Amino acid sequence: MLKNVVNSINMFGIIAVVGALAVSLGVWAWGHHTGGHQAEANGKKGAVVAAGAALGLGAANGIVAFFSGLGSQVH
Repeated sequence: MLKNVVNSINMFGIIAVVGALAVSLGVWAWGHHTGGHQAEANGKKGAVVAAGAALGLGAANGIVAFFSGLGSQVH
């Protein structure tokens, strides 16, 4: 039950990151084509942050399992 809830939250997070990435790439392209250097820079930053968030969400289960395994070795 709890695993299903966590997986649902993770899936919602990934969907939100895909949306954020799409918006950021759109802002980046718009800034590039209109000569808006600030918009272009903000779009680049948003794309990098969204990619990092996707990496974190995708690796969350592995990270938790890794540290849980380390914690079980402590006596």
